[in-house]
Amino acid sequence: MPTPVTTLLIVTVIILGTSLAVAALVELFRPGKAPQLIIDQLSVVLDIYLRWRYPILHKTRRVQLPSCSYRWPNGQGDTGKFMDGIQNSAKWEEQYGSVYRLWSGFSSEIVLTQPHQLRSIFKDSDRHAKAPANNSGHYMNELLGKCVGLISGRQWRSVRSVVEPPFSHQAVMTTVTMVEQHVVRHFRSLRGGGNLSRGLIHPAQDLKMLPFWVVCEMFYGPLPADLTQLLEELAPLRERLFQYVVEGGLQRFWLSRYLPTKANADLKYFQQQWRSFNDAAQRHALSSNPTAPIVSMYAAVQAGQLSSEQLLQTLDESLYANLDVTTGGLSWNLVFLAAHPEIQESVRVEIAAAADSGELHAYLLDSSTLLAACIMESSRLKPLAAFSVPQAAPTDREVDGYIIPAGTSFVIDAYALNVRNQAWSPDNTTYRPTRFVGVRNSDLRYLFWRFGFGARQCMGKHAADLIIRQAIVHLVQNYDLALQDSAAWTRDPKTWITHPDFELLCTERE
Repeated sequence: MPTPVTTLLIVTVIILGTSLAVAALVELFRPGKAPQLIIDQLSVVLDIYLRWRYPILHKTRRVQLPSCSYRWPNGQGDTGKFMDGIQNSAKWEEQYGSVYRLWSGFSSEIVLTQPHQLRSIFKDSDRHAKAPANNSGHYMNELLGKCVGLISGRQWRSVRSVVEPPFSHQAVMTTVTMVEQHVVRHFRSLRGGGNLSRGLIHPAQDLKMLPFWVVCEMFYGPLPADLTQLLEELAPLRERLFQYVVEGGLQRFWLSRYLPTKANADLKYFQQQWRSFNDAAQRHALSSNPTAPIVSMYAAVQAGQLSSEQLLQTLDESLYANLDVTTGGLSWNLVFLAAHPEIQESVRVEIAAAADSGELHAYLLDSSTLLAACIMESSRLKPLAAFSVPQAAPTDREVDGYIIPAGTSFVIDAYALNVRNQAWSPDNTTYRPTRFVGVRNSDLRYLFWRFGFGARQCMGKHAADLIIRQAIVHLVQNYDLALQDSAAWTRDPKTWITHPDFELLCTERE
């Protein structure tokens, strides 16, 4: 029979355990409502367990890899990496060193900050596995877990072979005129009302849908008005779905699928509407444009090369999920050109020379121009996200003496690599596009993160570059960009991609 002391200890443990469990559930269902003291205690307990369960030791076996402390329920999660990633990048590196661990849910992610670390990890990037659902949990898995960007191995090769053809370098070269038409049409619409009619432009909000419609035509060909309207109507809902992903919490856990939440209702409605749209777009293409890629992609589903879910989620990834990505890549270019009128004028002269010689088409595809260098420098100083998508090496790796087990995810700190690294000294934070002129891509490998490394580079990189170049050419030819005197370089806190959130002067040239 237990002694009174033993009984008291058992009762105390039960009470504490129950309190922690109740607080954990409250924090899941009503974030911020649970007593923070109890959440702190729960987080400490889970942090101790996770470090014990997933030890990463120095090869001397004496010390563990520095780690961010786990915080219930997301760890650092997508909020820490993306929404607050710019601040956390410098803070975490200063606190933990050049290699450390963060937590995305209960998953380890090893943060790399130096070029020599990347060389040893990404030397066989073609064999790497992307983290399941980006380590973002159940809701992300339901939304995009089967898309080409988040699957690996044989599945990835099979899906990519079907969906990549419209985005190959050769295919993109044939779309220059189509992209130009979209750019001209977009700016004509902007001039008809809103900011541009008042001599202003919001780099992100005013250009947001331009890349969307270009990529849309690359997949579906020209669409009728009723289908383009449906795509526009779905965009705000799709943005809300990704907010659920980034917030994490309850949506991280698979049991949430059985709950009557608004997040689940929104996801179900979007998936129904998205399938309905794509079925209609494929039928339209069959009757009016049978060479449109969507036709062959649906045929590949029928042939068993990929599943319907893989195709639909990849189309979603390419259009909606990457909408913020291309917008971020484009919008900061306007800001830097507005802030540096002498470089803006040099680009204008370069464009005029290409146009006068009848070489503008070739100019847009040339990666050795000042225009291309400006785009590279903008993406260096303003990476799309503070941390990369997690991926795991197939074998153990040694990083600065620490032995990282096979299958552990790695992420790249883009600000540490692109901005703070000594390779860019002494003017790391200065906008100087000429640093990229005459430099080969191979010289930049592991010094600069933009589209990824090796075979798993972004499928849409050629299309993104063309869209950005074409938009800048149109702007610089037809408008003068300048900063407003009182404009602070604020970013939109609601987007996971770094977007400027202020207006520029944009006056039409004579």
